[in-house]
Amino acid sequence: MKKIFSVATVIAMLFTIDALLLTKSADAQITCKHDFFGNYVCSDNRGNRSSTRTDFFGNDVTTFNNGSRMSCKHDFFGNYVCR
Repeated sequence: MKKIFSVATVIAMLFTIDALLLTKSADAQITCKHDFFGNYVCSDNRGNRSSTRTDFFGNDVTTFNNGSRMSCKHDFFGNYVCR
């Protein structure tokens, strides 16, 4: 019983050290909101930005600040498919 407790303590200590020292911070800080036109706009603190709107056909069209675009819709099976 003492051996199991010791092993469990060591494992808990390793996870604690990993969580406190080795984990990298996620500093992207993404924020999203609806703008005046009804577009869903997301941006992060690194200058990345996207804007999503729904087109005439019901597709969600996302435009990124680098000029690329992505169109998404639900297929016949209910999957959300992007291309």
